[in-house]
Amino acid sequence: MKKVLIANRGEIAVRIIKTLRRMDIRSVAVYSEPDSEALFVKMADEAVALGGKTAQESYLRVDKIMEACQITGADAIHPGYGFLSEKLELLRACDKAGVIFIGPKEKAIQLMGDKIESKKLMLSGGVPTIPGFFVDGMDLVSIQQHAESIGYPVMVKAAAGGGGKGLRRVDREEDLAQALESCQSEALRSFNDDRVFVEKYILNPRHIEVQVFGDSYGLVVGLSERECSIQRRNQKVIEECPSTGVDSDLRQALCQAAANCARLVDYQNAGTVEFVMGEDKSFYFLEMNTRLQVEHPVTEMAHGIDLVEEQIRVAQGLPLSKELIGSKPIRWSLECRIYAEEPLADFFPCAGRILKLRFPEESEWLRVDTGVVSGDDISIYYDPMIAKVITVADTRAEAVYKMIQALAQVSIFGIETNVGFLLEVLRSEEFSQGLLSTDFIQKYDMVLRHKNTLNSEVNLVAHAAFHVSQRGRGGKSLESDVFLKGGSR
Repeated sequence: MKKVLIANRGEIAVRIIKTLRRMDIRSVAVYSEPDSEALFVKMADEAVALGGKTAQESYLRVDKIMEACQITGADAIHPGYGFLSEKLELLRACDKAGVIFIGPKEKAIQLMGDKIESKKLMLSGGVPTIPGFFVDGMDLVSIQQHAESIGYPVMVKAAAGGGGKGLRRVDREEDLAQALESCQSEALRSFNDDRVFVEKYILNPRHIEVQVFGDSYGLVVGLSERECSIQRRNQKVIEECPSTGVDSDLRQALCQAAANCARLVDYQNAGTVEFVMGEDKSFYFLEMNTRLQVEHPVTEMAHGIDLVEEQIRVAQGLPLSKELIGSKPIRWSLECRIYAEEPLADFFPCAGRILKLRFPEESEWLRVDTGVVSGDDISIYYDPMIAKVITVADTRAEAVYKMIQALAQVSIFGIETNVGFLLEVLRSEEFSQGLLSTDFIQKYDMVLRHKNTLNSEVNLVAHAAFHVSQRGRGGKSLESDVFLKGGSR
């Protein structure tokens, strides 16, 4: 492998380029019009314009990606995550052109890309799954009867869902018909597939996922778990490795189940098996993502390995490295995703120009994965993630403390972000105690706490400004002196 085209953008493209440089492999970036001056474009050895502004006009165009590959002579493609990473069209185009696809084989992508078919496969292979049923061909009365048999609350889910779309919680029978209709409608709009299924809703659930890796020699391993329970709009914002809710015996069971899942589809390369875990520590298969995850850095930092390098090794036909096979989490790692969004407006995405951007200096315990710099625009066309901040330490408490230190040093001007909200979560007693669940933000009123903190800060600044103005008129205020000399702002 001499040259790799990265069929992606932003921070994941930057992250892949860094590993390619270290492995002495040339990189090719492809970019849309809004990304013409982006950091990943400047970092790559070569860059090819795809044209267009939207993802549909650029990063989702298999024909343009393959044309760029031909122009540059790239002999491999890394799809990153999102966009074409789990699309059979790109894999098949690579096979046809004799280009290495850095990812799994067609069988895995096809079977795991369908939530209904993948669940059937897991049932046949003995992997624990959530009690539920598929609604194809069933009338409403039958669906209601089946839902009653597994017990409310239940979740209605889109078969081809993802990214928090096509999900409806139903707490009583009279709401089931409406949930089915709205879920099917959203699924059809988002995925062009209106098939849905119904599952038992797990109370106080934790989202636990296992990093798996397979090679072309039949070896499949489950490395360790990641805790991904801190979510808003069913999307992750804080992840860690390992999990506070998993001991060594449970970790072994989770990794074994994840490896069994991967073996059922002859899995090769990096993948992630996602589970939901109940209060009683029982866990159930949710889905398998046949690609690198956004939160892969916490596994890398906790284990001291490079997952992108392992991906490239496997794609080259090499066996899994001894370092990966025997790897265990030796430290605790935490990741916070910084988004351009407004937490007080239901985390609505924000677009605009970053006038000034500053992150703390990276070190042995701190890593910042980003694809933007001062002066860049957060476009309306793409995901508004600005960066991922990752810390690592010997203990969870220390990793959390370091994350609070790191986020407190982040400066972003010109656009709204969720940094203050992340700090609110990290400083909470509930997070410190590891009382995590996928409804953590709602359960502990984290948005309201954030709002109250902001109001307190605004009042403090206004109070100080008043006393400073009084001093300007000749007055003297001990309180203002205290604020100016020893205050936090």
